[in-house]
Amino acid sequence: MQTLDSSLFNWDQETYNNFGKKTQRLKHQLDLLDDDALIKLLDGYPREWLQCFTMGYNPEDCSEWKAVHIDKCSGKEILEAVKKGRLWINIINIDKADKRFSTVIEKIYSKIAKNSDHLKNIKFGYSTLLLSSPGIQVYYHLDAEPNMLWHLKGEKKVWVYPKDSKFSPQGDLEKIIAQEADEDLPYKRHFDDSAKCFVLQAGDVVSWPIHSPHRVENVTVNLSLTSSYSSNKSRRQNAVHCANYFILKKLGLKNRSTTNKGFISFIKAYTYLILNKLKFFKRQDRTLHYKTNLILDHNSDSGMTTLEKSSYPVFAHQG
Repeated sequence: MQTLDSSLFNWDQETYNNFGKKTQRLKHQLDLLDDDALIKLLDGYPREWLQCFTMGYNPEDCSEWKAVHIDKCSGKEILEAVKKGRLWINIINIDKADKRFSTVIEKIYSKIAKNSDHLKNIKFGYSTLLLSSPGIQVYYHLDAEPNMLWHLKGEKKVWVYPKDSKFSPQGDLEKIIAQEADEDLPYKRHFDDSAKCFVLQAGDVVSWPIHSPHRVENVTVNLSLTSSYSSNKSRRQNAVHCANYFILKKLGLKNRSTTNKGFISFIKAYTYLILNKLKFFKRQDRTLHYKTNLILDHNSDSGMTTLEKSSYPVFAHQG
């Protein structure tokens, strides 16, 4: 793999001023991994940090998203299966596994923080390398933290939807932020009429405001890097949502304000953070649906085969 260099993106000041406020497609020149380098990375990657999924064809039916066993496969077998199958690989914690990625991600967000005065105390969170098959999708969803998609190889379509209760009902939003539910949201095809759609090529990067719903459809084999970050504003916003879910909703309050400004929002956020630190709230295990009888198989035309019994993959309770 070539050296990643955070200087390989050059945005104007207006872009930085709108960062996190508006959906933006920007450019980058981060070096990509060729097949040999990717195979080498996969061969040595911790299997508990290597997630594999498959899905159906209907974007309105996210129940068809299923886990796939991958832990005994080599890097070459994984890549072969992805190229001809219907698979989505999350190579999670890439910044922890490979210092080259952690270095570049730290420098990227340092540069963004330096030029985005409206975002205070930026910290980067998770980062995941995404390897995926032609024709597959990621269902309509939103993420708890603000994040970005750095596209490295192939072609894919990304839809980003407005931040509005019509597209992300408050109850669903709160459950996702509170980590009581997966990221998926109810989706109808007519939502696309209100979305911004981007056809991404290598060298594109997309960012959007926190909690903007989005979905993905691949055209070819794809390799992307997704990275999350937080700021004082986003951390307070999420604390407000969690206070609404864990405290105000339990008290029967239906009209729960989502504003992150003012004294009341401060009290809500502070109360939640204290109680959460004291482990007052118990969260559900969201990995139970990872149990599967599917296993990656590079010899199969679909890239996977079926086992006699279902079991949990190695990555099921990791993160």
